[in-house]
Amino acid sequence: MVIALIIIFAGISLVVVAALSVIAGARMLNWLIPLGVGGFLLIAGFVLLITELMETWLSRGQRALVDGLQAG
Repeated sequence: MVIALIIIFAGISLVVVAALSVIAGARMLNWLIPLGVGGFLLIAGFVLLITELMETWLSRGQRALVDGLQAG
């Protein structure tokens, strides 16, 4: 989960850099590349975070199922 949060933070940072470049009046290529990479990192980070949360949720559910079957 920590890796996903680091990737999301890096993506947000690159999007902020791109926004500041637009405000500073940089050329299109100078803000378009950080924006694209930042957007990709945001999407990848959120997908990784969601899959890790789903994996944790399924593991908890499987443990509860095993406990219930053993008790019965």
